[in-house]
Amino acid sequence: MMKKTWSLLLATAMVAGMLTGCGGQKSNGGSEAAATEPVAVEEPTTDENTSYKKEIRIGTLADLTVKNRYAGTATVTTQTCNSTFNGLVSMGTDGEAAPELATEWSSNDDSSEWTFKLREGVKFHDGSDFTADDVKFTWEYASSTENDGITQPITGASMVDEVVVDDPYTVTFKLNTSSADWLYYAAQDIMSKTAVESMGFEKGGAIGTGAYYFDTLESGVSWTIRRFEDYWGEKPVTDAITFVVITDASARALALQSGDIDAMYDGNPSDIVNLMNDGQYNVYKADNIQVVYAGFNALTEYGANKIVRQAVAMAVNRDDVVNACYENGNCGVAADNFISAVAAGYTPVEAYQYDPEGAQKLLEDNGLSGITLKLYTFSKYIPLAEVMQASLAQVGINLEITEYAQTGFTKAIKEDNKYDLAINCTSQYGGIMTVMVEYLMTNAARSFMNYSNADFDAKLTEALASPNYEEMLAKYAELQQFVAEDVPAVPLCMANLFCIGTNNFYGVNLNAQAVDVDFTNCYVIEQ
Repeated sequence: MMKKTWSLLLATAMVAGMLTGCGGQKSNGGSEAAATEPVAVEEPTTDENTSYKKEIRIGTLADLTVKNRYAGTATVTTQTCNSTFNGLVSMGTDGEAAPELATEWSSNDDSSEWTFKLREGVKFHDGSDFTADDVKFTWEYASSTENDGITQPITGASMVDEVVVDDPYTVTFKLNTSSADWLYYAAQDIMSKTAVESMGFEKGGAIGTGAYYFDTLESGVSWTIRRFEDYWGEKPVTDAITFVVITDASARALALQSGDIDAMYDGNPSDIVNLMNDGQYNVYKADNIQVVYAGFNALTEYGANKIVRQAVAMAVNRDDVVNACYENGNCGVAADNFISAVAAGYTPVEAYQYDPEGAQKLLEDNGLSGITLKLYTFSKYIPLAEVMQASLAQVGINLEITEYAQTGFTKAIKEDNKYDLAINCTSQYGGIMTVMVEYLMTNAARSFMNYSNADFDAKLTEALASPNYEEMLAKYAELQQFVAEDVPAVPLCMANLFCIGTNNFYGVNLNAQAVDVDFTNCYVIEQ
C-alpha cells in the first residue's frame, strides 16, 4: 500500500495538463498526434483453406486467482469464464436475449414464474450431461456465501422461492415477486452438479459447458484454456488461448509490438492512441457498460454529509478527467449518471454540474471549508484521483490519496473503513437494475459505500417487482434521478473498451453483457 499527498501547487499544475498518459501507469510517452476513430475491423472471408494459428497469446493485466464468477469478479476471471461457461441465455448490450443452454422460454402474466426448455445433448467439460438438475444446483449452491468457495453470490437469488425441475430438460423459476427482466438473471453461469459434488468447488467449480475448458495455470505467468471438442455449439477455430500476465500496461503494448503476444486488453490510453495512429494493428473499440465513479463511505462523518457530497460533485470537472486521463476523449467519455449510457434502461438525469464557485460557497456557508477527505483506490485510477485532488483543492477540500492493490480491493478497504470515498467502476451482471441492487441498496453485496436510504430501498423494491418491462423502465428512470440528487457517488466517466491485436487478429467480442471482453471466437490467420 502506498500513500500520496500532493501540494496545492502541484495539484493545480496537473489540472493544467500534466496528466497526458493516464490509465494508472506510466506510458511509453504521450501520443504523437491526435487519434482518429479507429476504422471498424472487417472480419475476413475464410474457407477450408484458411490456415489459423493454433494457439494465440493475449496480454492481460493480472493473475488468475479464481476460475468461477461466483468466487470473484476480477476482470481476468470474467474474461476466462466468458469462454468456459454458458448461461441459459446470453444478453447483449442491446437488451436482446439469445439462446444458449435454453432453447426457449416463457413467463406467466405477472412475470413471477419463468419456464425454460433446455438444450439436449450438452456435455460439461468433465463429460457429464447437462440437465435441469444442474440449473437447480447452481442457483441453490451459488446463492449463499456459506457454501464453499462462494464469495459473489448469484444475482437474484433472493427473488427465487423455488427452482422446480419439471423434467430433465425443463426448469421453472418460481419467484417471490414479479420480475419482468428475469432473462438478464438467466444469463448467469451454470455449473456442473456432478463436478462440484465429486471434486469440490475449487476444481469442480471451474467446469462448465463453454467452448473452452480450463487447462493449465502457472501462477503469476500465464494460464491456458483449450478448445472443448464436445462443445454443443459451433467450435472455435483456435485450439488454445493463453493469457499472459503482464501487469504493466505499457509493457503489454511493448509485448504486442515485439510479437510476444497476439493481442492485448486494457492498455494505457496514450499507448492505445499510439497504436491506433500506427495503422498496423486491428483496433476493436466499444462503449462501456461500466461507469468509473467516486463513491462515498456513508459510515464516515463526511461521507454521510450530503452537503459534502454535493460540493464534491460540483467541484469535479469531468471533462478534465476525460481530457487528462483518457487522451482528450479518444479513450473515454464523461459521465453524470451512475448507470452507463449504453446499459439497458439508461435515462438521462439532471445531475450536479461543474460549479467550483458554488461548491466553495456551499462549503463556506456550512462551516466545511478546509476539510480533509481520505480517498482510496488502486493504481489504474490513481491519475483520476489526482485530477480530483486538484479540483477539490481549488474549492477548499484537501484530498489524501491512498493506493491499494486492485485484487481484493473492496474487501480490503471495507476492513480498514477509514476512507471517506473511493474510486472504482461498476459491474453489471444480472437484471437491468443490478447496479442499483449490488451497489446502492442497503447492505449491497459488492459495495464499499455502505449506502442506506429507506426511501431508495422502497422505490427499488417496487421497481424490481414490476409485472411488465415498460413499467419497470419507468420506475428505473425515477431511481436514476433519485441517485443523481442524493449523490451517494460521483460518476466520473465511461472508459471505452479496447482490444488491440496484430493485423491478422480477429473475432473478439466487446459487447458481452458481462462487460469484459469475450475472446471465445478470436483467431489469428497465419501469414
